[in-house]
Amino acid sequence: MDLHINDFKPLIEELVSNISSNNYNAILEKDQYGRTNIEDIKRIVSEYNHTITVLPNNAFKEASVYYIEKVKRLDIYIPLWTIEEGRSDLVLFLSGYIINCVPKIEINDLLVY
Repeated sequence: MDLHINDFKPLIEELVSNISSNNYNAILEKDQYGRTNIEDIKRIVSEYNHTITVLPNNAFKEASVYYIEKVKRLDIYIPLWTIEEGRSDLVLFLSGYIINCVPKIEINDLLVY
């Protein structure tokens, strides 16, 4: 079964909304921090010094997506947007899985490109 970014779209939108509102507790509660430390995400967002906003409609067209067949995982690199600059240099690296028929995403990194 191939995975598609649309399988994870609502989760990604909610995750970015939580980042934009500094609601990192929600990310922790939903166990979405994956291979990264939530404190690192906070630090990167703070140091970026622009206001992260919710994803626009075209954000998912800008994402790079890679299906990893061996582990049935979808790796997603999705740019973030800010109020000040629109599409930013920040890219959220996520992994998406289907576990017991339920989609799950995890943050692997927040990168500045």
